[in-house]
Amino acid sequence: MKRILLTGFEPFGGASVNVSQDVVNLIPSELVLDDPWKDFRQTPSNKVHVELERTVLTVDEQGSMAIAERIQSGNVWDAIVHLGVCGACTIPRLETRAQDRLEMRIADNKGRQVPSSLLSGAGDLFSTAPIKTWLQAWDVEAELSNDAGLFLCNETLYRTLESMGSAAIPTLFVHLPKHEIHATEQSVALVKGVIARLVHKPVLRVAGALFVRNHKFLLARRASHEDHPGTWEFPGGKLESQETKVAAVIREIREELGWEIDASRSIGTWFHELETALIALDVLECNFINELPSFEPQESWTSHDRVEWHTSESCQSLVFTGSDHEVVEHLVANGLID
Repeated sequence: MKRILLTGFEPFGGASVNVSQDVVNLIPSELVLDDPWKDFRQTPSNKVHVELERTVLTVDEQGSMAIAERIQSGNVWDAIVHLGVCGACTIPRLETRAQDRLEMRIADNKGRQVPSSLLSGAGDLFSTAPIKTWLQAWDVEAELSNDAGLFLCNETLYRTLESMGSAAIPTLFVHLPKHEIHATEQSVALVKGVIARLVHKPVLRVAGALFVRNHKFLLARRASHEDHPGTWEFPGGKLESQETKVAAVIREIREELGWEIDASRSIGTWFHELETALIALDVLECNFINELPSFEPQESWTSHDRVEWHTSESCQSLVFTGSDHEVVEHLVANGLID
């Protein structure tokens, strides 16, 4: 069983309701959640039983510090989801950043109104939940945001993240539109989807390009500023929200290397387990449009610093990224390369 803390806020600013409070009260204290990535995972994942601790925070300094103080007192959850209302939003926003600032245009419910102040002076803090991977395979109307405002929502997220130190509990803030704009039932469904994604390891879908010429295949070396620098891979990248594998690999090769290509069938999917996500790599057969491009390193290349043709023998000394070496074994076994 996973223990999740879910918080909302009481009404403020003269309003009689707060959708975040309504959502907290409407979601059951126990949930059984299916795997959002079950269609993309190598092996089936079990449903997860979730126990929710639901709390409505006061709209004042005490409310903004409440969860931070509990963390400092030794309380631990598997994840924390803060909810708040965003009067200017038309769709929900998944906040990636808490600013180190407080600038209150109106007073809170205790009459406190800070015109402009730093919260700590230590700089902005960032969500500890892997939310950037969620929208890739989620047909929900929501967006990532790096601006949680400068009122109690931002202050609460900041104080929560600040209190954790090195023991980072996956934490995020979700801004919900007013119920007149976004039905409360839709907000409840969204929050359940967020919790499901917090309790299942994400699957990050990646499309790689296979270029074969005279029984040799093309590999690219990751640049020094990238994760896993110096390792070799089939060039490509992550699928964007609702993007097909073909569209993704064409776009990524254009953006990263400046090449115009077309892509056809996938030769297979390979999986690689990371601490925070499972990588599902689809490798697609690709061809260059028009003439063969230069493989000399270019300043415009964004992710790689070298590109080479290889055989199975010439790549023996290379260090591969993730499961890319398994792709080479597949190519050899099926007689696609020497």
